[in-house]
Amino acid sequence: MLTAFGQNTYANRVGRVEDRLAARGLDALVVNFPDNINYLNGFDSLGFLWYQALIVSPALDEPVFLTRTSEEPCTWELSVARDARFYDIATEDPLEIVAEILQAIGHGAGRVGLEMQAFTLPAAAYERLRALLPEAEFEDASTVVAEERLIKTPEEIACQRSAARMADHAMRTAFEALRPGISEVELAGIVARALGEAGSEYAAISPMVAAGRRSAMTHAMPQRQVLAEGDVVILEHAGVCNRYHAVMMRTAVLGRPSPRVREVASLLSEAFAAALETIRPGVPVGEANSACNAVLDRLDLARTRVHRIGYSLGLAYPPSWLEAMIVDESDPHVFAPNMSFTIEPNLSLYDEGFGVKLGDTVLCTEGGAESLSEVAPELVVID
Repeated sequence: MLTAFGQNTYANRVGRVEDRLAARGLDALVVNFPDNINYLNGFDSLGFLWYQALIVSPALDEPVFLTRTSEEPCTWELSVARDARFYDIATEDPLEIVAEILQAIGHGAGRVGLEMQAFTLPAAAYERLRALLPEAEFEDASTVVAEERLIKTPEEIACQRSAARMADHAMRTAFEALRPGISEVELAGIVARALGEAGSEYAAISPMVAAGRRSAMTHAMPQRQVLAEGDVVILEHAGVCNRYHAVMMRTAVLGRPSPRVREVASLLSEAFAAALETIRPGVPVGEANSACNAVLDRLDLARTRVHRIGYSLGLAYPPSWLEAMIVDESDPHVFAPNMSFTIEPNLSLYDEGFGVKLGDTVLCTEGGAESLSEVAPELVVID
């Protein structure tokens, strides 16, 4: 059995999730998010490209894992599952199996939690399950497992620290490779190779590189555009250890930066530091966003922010590495020890033809915020 943690760790996680189900008055939970399945039984495979589910209920001796037949070897070798069902994608309907299991444990007319926000639970599957269990009461329980994941254990934090060293190595390698004439896709490939050399698994989002005017396009994926002298270059990638991610973002300039680019980047570094200074246990997460904006507003830059300042981070599979907590005034969470999240007050000055990225994976400790990155949070000038 090749899993990141031992059997007891996964069993304890399941027990805590069952406690959360009881608190919400739910009889069972059908887990579809691949990262949540990994969290509860260690399963690590691309099998989520087809329907798979983990059924959790106190009425079961242990969760029942359902996946396609081709995933059977991965199930026994790469998870702690001991009760697993396999379906033939050509001849069997997996939703019928889910319904049969729920019926068998007495929940055919019960209150069943579904991860309705999961990209792996398409509308057709939801409607099919409703038709198969017309007497069941389904409730959106997308955050049940996610809330349990917000506070990391020392073992999980160790994985993220390791992932952060991988991300640091790849960013330094990118800086060394930056030069006029290199293309965005070539630079992204260098980053990907450096991540692999450092021991990283594949990330939920592939390395991002955008240069020149495209640096104002925060989520632009690398193209064959060739970098030129004077270009602003934004980079974003994640190191991954046992599926635990550590994300980092930086900005570089090829040659001498313009006074405006230097001014904006300098203030962004100050705003980033101000956000970190607010982070400590018991503080509402939105205060980090407010502190950042207060600094940026000195140059009327808060309006150029492209999104919230961050989000909780940990286990992830494609297509996203975001967890449940959003670091924004609209989110009710408060910072707590061993929460890990990004701080990334990225700017897009589209009308001025450039953008600036700056972001780290951050840990809330008893004493405040700790960035897991070692690369300085400042503009990098490539002479």
